[in-house]
Amino acid sequence: MIIQRAFVRETVKTSVAVTVIIIAIFAVTRLVGFLGSAADGNIAVESVFLLLFLKLISYLDIILSLSVYLSVLLVFGRWISEREMTALNTCGIGMAHFLKPGVVLFLITGTVSGAFSLYLGPLASQIGHDIEKNFRNRSDIVGITPGEFSEFRGGDGVYFIGEQDRATDVYSDIFVYSREGRDDGVVAAKTGYKNIDGKTGDDLLVLRDGARYKMSADSDSYSVTAFETYSIRLRRPPAKTWEAPVKALPTFTLLEERRPRASAEFHWRLSKVFMLGVLILLSLSFTSPSYRKGRFMSMLFAFLVYFVYSNMLGAGTALGGKGAFPPHLALWSVNLAFLLLAAWLFHRRSRYLQFLPWKSR
Repeated sequence: MIIQRAFVRETVKTSVAVTVIIIAIFAVTRLVGFLGSAADGNIAVESVFLLLFLKLISYLDIILSLSVYLSVLLVFGRWISEREMTALNTCGIGMAHFLKPGVVLFLITGTVSGAFSLYLGPLASQIGHDIEKNFRNRSDIVGITPGEFSEFRGGDGVYFIGEQDRATDVYSDIFVYSREGRDDGVVAAKTGYKNIDGKTGDDLLVLRDGARYKMSADSDSYSVTAFETYSIRLRRPPAKTWEAPVKALPTFTLLEERRPRASAEFHWRLSKVFMLGVLILLSLSFTSPSYRKGRFMSMLFAFLVYFVYSNMLGAGTALGGKGAFPPHLALWSVNLAFLLLAAWLFHRRSRYLQFLPWKSR
């Protein structure tokens, strides 16, 4: 039917536009957080945009569900305001006729959502986790920001890099302050670069054309030593075993795990796909030409239902992960409850009845 194909086509086009807007908002808010982490030395500056992209991939299944939900509401809202739904209703085309294209829409968007929820999202989380793990196991001087003072890991010194040649990775105008026992040491050099000790494999900061100042805490004396080449061995933190979070585990690995957190994550991934179908049915229930005057309240109620639904799934995942409830029961009871709610609302909307039975009297 032409109207059904038009509904699917317009909803998909609107979903793309809404998704772009949500992604832009998400990217800006997350970018601020990543830049703050980079400034604190928790992640490398050069990894900020890659981590932002990976974070976006891991959340795209949730973004897609919200986009489709809003798009159906927007498409029907426009049709109602332009009285297209009134004309369709006059021709005997009611909300029940949009159930079939709603299923088609779910099959299209659900396939994409499932790919991100079950495979691409966990893969992106795993890559992001590996990047952060490798960064935290690197030596002291990482994430260099020229023109700013930065602190060594452990807080036992600071360093300043005036400029950095990205092409050759050579630093200039270098200042290093460190505490050696009770004594203070300052090193200033014109240029420097990072190197690796061939025997031990340790990282070295090789400084050239500078001077080393050592001040004793027991007296007011100090010594100055000029040098052509001076190497500072960068303290490498002991390698740690960073356990991957459950959200970064492959879906088939979750099936083999016996931990409640793994089971809760598995059912959460399935629920994100199932949730999309429930949201499409709910969005069909919140749009009807007979309720044009109360459309604002319907939209408000639609947003309220979405946030309650998503928050209850989040709470079910958390409780199931802690072992307070069986994970499958905690999540699928919520899904079943909202599916029944959506079916009941759609039943009443398709028969042009009020949401609340006693209001139709």
